Amino acid sequence: MPVTPTVRARQLSLFGVEARPPAPLDLEGLLAAAGQVGRMGGTGRVSIVVDEAWRCQVLRAELEVRGLTVTCEPTGEDGRWQLRTSYSALLAPLAAAWLDDSGGKVSPRTLALDGRRLRLWVAAAGSYEGPRSYLLRLAPRPVTPPEIMEIDQIVFEPLELDEAPVTVPNPPRAPERPNVRQRKSESKITAFDPGPDEYADVEEVFDAGEWVDELPTVELDPVTPEVEPQVAEVEPVALDRQVADNWIAVGDALVAVGLPAVLVGADSGDPAYRIVGPRRISRLAELVGEAPALAPAGVWPA
Repeated sequence: MPVTPTVRARQLSLFGVEARPPAPLDLEGLLAAAGQVGRMGGTGRVSIVVDEAWRCQVLRAELEVRGLTVTCEPTGEDGRWQLRTSYSALLAPLAAAWLDDSGGKVSPRTLALDGRRLRLWVAAAGSYEGPRSYLLRLAPRPVTPPEIMEIDQIVFEPLELDEAPVTVPNPPRAPERPNVRQRKSESKITAFDPGPDEYADVEEVFDAGEWVDELPTVELDPVTPEVEPQVAEVEPVALDRQVADNWIAVGDALVAVGLPAVLVGADSGDPAYRIVGPRRISRLAELVGEAPALAPAGVWPA
């Protein structure tokens, strides 16, 4: 009697995380994103800034499995964390492949993304954009400007004085004498006396307004029509040619592994590759494997 399994077994992918053991070169997944690589003598070091603490912890566990010493420190900027490896000879081939003679980051022509590399990329900068699209970011999100508080929202706390406040007495007032009538002045000239009538003999003059016609004519400037203020256009972010070439190489590597994606946000400073469609997102989930225990629900591709 045939028995139908209740749980469908997941097919082993040739490019998935189960295809090979982890290796230091898997950190190319971080360099495909916003990771940076440095070189000193015969050693190399990789660093990357992530948006959330759980990403830093997951990456530290992944990199320690590969024999690397890792530190995670907050950047003090919008809740971000910086992950950085120590200089290691294990990362020397990675630094040699990704750095040019001037020390700039250059994507190698032989870049290949598989499950191990993509898993690190998703852990560092992967997130859903909606139910049908998934983002693999190429740089951290732009920093959110601090919110300006309104005056009504500002609470002024009273100052704590070391000494007791000094009470200033009011100035003395004249004694009040109720029901006392003021004595009438004996002066014959009061404050309301208009004085002698100096203009009694002046004749009244009637102004007929004839002098108005003799005034010169003044032409006024026409009223300037109101013009609406022009809103300044936001200039697109200037991209370095080498950075753009690196993104193109990463996009080609995604296509080679069966994940064609669209580059978005390059002009706004928030570049990412967008993977659209449930079939392609399922392909990504198949490659990167199960979600880490620290990953929040709804972040890891499924």
